Amino acid sequence: MRQIFLGKPVHWAIIVLLVLGGWLTGRARLHVIEFNTFVICLLAVTVLVILAVLATTRPDEQVTRDPVEPEGEG
Repeated sequence: MRQIFLGKPVHWAIIVLLVLGGWLTGRARLHVIEFNTFVICLLAVTVLVILAVLATTRPDEQVTRDPVEPEGEG
């Protein structure tokens, strides 16, 4: 399964939490009733998720299926 699901379990847990949070905010119609609050929360959550993924990933760790080559090589 590690060959199919690359990444750490904490990253997959973040995805599950994001889907759950998105479903809950959609069900509460937060994006319609309190649009400004929704956008601010969305931006804050985005920054937190990016920081969490960067903090839990080593620089030399493979996070994509195929290796990423710098543009100058290959």
